[in-house]
Amino acid sequence: MGKSRTIHAVLAADIGTTSLKAALIDMAAGGKRLLDFSRETYKAGGGAAEGAGAAELWEAAFYHAVRVLRERMPGVHIEAVCVSGNGPTLVPVTGNPHSGVSLPPLHWFSPVLPAASGAEAAVSFFLPRAAYFKENDPENYAKTDLFLSCPEWLSVRLGAEAVTALPTPHYRPYYYDESQFAAFSLDSRKFPPFVPLGVITGHVSVEAARRSGLPAGLPVVAGGPDFIMALLGSAAIEPGLVCDRAGSSEGINVCVRKPPSTADAAAHSLRVLPHAIAGLWNVSVVLPESGILFDRYRLETGRQNIPYEETLKEMVVTESGEARFHPTLQKIADSVKAALETLRVAGYPVREMRHSGGQAKSPLWNRLKANICGCTLLVPEIVDTELAGNTAAAMFALGEEPSIAAACQKIAVITERIEAPHSRE
Repeated sequence: MGKSRTIHAVLAADIGTTSLKAALIDMAAGGKRLLDFSRETYKAGGGAAEGAGAAELWEAAFYHAVRVLRERMPGVHIEAVCVSGNGPTLVPVTGNPHSGVSLPPLHWFSPVLPAASGAEAAVSFFLPRAAYFKENDPENYAKTDLFLSCPEWLSVRLGAEAVTALPTPHYRPYYYDESQFAAFSLDSRKFPPFVPLGVITGHVSVEAARRSGLPAGLPVVAGGPDFIMALLGSAAIEPGLVCDRAGSSEGINVCVRKPPSTADAAAHSLRVLPHAIAGLWNVSVVLPESGILFDRYRLETGRQNIPYEETLKEMVVTESGEARFHPTLQKIADSVKAALETLRVAGYPVREMRHSGGQAKSPLWNRLKANICGCTLLVPEIVDTELAGNTAAAMFALGEEPSIAAACQKIAVITERIEAPHSRE
């Protein structure tokens, strides 16, 4: 009998609003990529991780997930760890970033401060939150030595250098630059220097190894915001490819070579941002309440403990061969169809799209959605595509692939193709 191969994996983690996801993902091709998965809720009852000690809750959830994964997969050799997280959440840190005091996070949903009247238009996702913090809590702002995004805060706690991973140079104004520091009257020294995605920024320290059970010296790779890493992990990285990232909210994202004009984007309510791959752009329509509507229905009807699939089946009634949806499900369906129509009218017709995020874990919803959208739905093996994107970044950092894009194409394995009865014309 031949020897079983040693499995070389990436430990990928993503910091969400209410829970942390972590997975062991095999770097080798030819078999199942997703070896094991763990989701850790920050506190009983859900809700955002707010208040003093919230950042430490992320750390505790991460360490617990690591212990669970290592106990279940003891033979896996972890080659690197890469963390992503909800952007643009910031953690104010006083003192040494590796061991200093972390003040309550400035969450992505926290209040923001508009730039001063007459200042250059601000597009930063991060600085308006820091500016609000400065104006409303000047004492703690003065104590803050560094603002770290949530994935970078956890990476630093593991042993990485205090840096900010920049997806591409085009993203710099969406993070921070000198003109916007001036517009918000913020001290630029409180913000880390930039490094590219997919570089090794440090190694797991002896102390972090003791707390986590990870081996000391394990490379820590620069991840990024969940949105960016999810796009990468879907491998929608060529012009014309589409990623439907669907969870509590939803965004249908089209990869394009040339962005629409500002006027055209405004006319069709399109969100236009640089893509995670340099030289490309992402054009999207955002559905802010897609999954929230379903979760609200479950809560209001006392079905929060009933399996997702079972609840969906209850919301679909077939009469004379015709499917009729519960009003909540119909509202979600209508919003998806409206988003696709918006993209079509704007010149971006969608004939097939990669489905990712929490909603993509439902086989029934995937089938229904293909019919609703009138287009082909591609479901990857790793539907939490931010974790796949983290793995691709680590594979590039370790020299396993020549680029993050090449790594993405290896990791994003499509395992199901759902054809709609009538494709969109």
